[in-house]
Amino acid sequence: MFIPIAINHSLDNNYAVLFPTLPGCNSMGNTINEAIENAIEAAQGYIEIMFEDGLEIEEPIYNIHELMLYKEYNDCVWKIINLEE
Repeated sequence: MFIPIAINHSLDNNYAVLFPTLPGCNSMGNTINEAIENAIEAAQGYIEIMFEDGLEIEEPIYNIHELMLYKEYNDCVWKIINLEE
């Protein structure tokens, strides 16, 4: 499963990760590589909990160009993470 993430380099020099297709899922890291690694772990945990609770997760359908227009992602860079690696 591929998930888009928005990465924002905040004022306190951390990298905050937002998950537009996984509401309520967030992550961060001290470096961009750590932020991406933590994002993969957070997304996998989020999906695992959803399955345990009997909730279905569908493959996200998204248009990344539309997501980039949202105000909360103005200062973000984007990456697509693969949760099957």
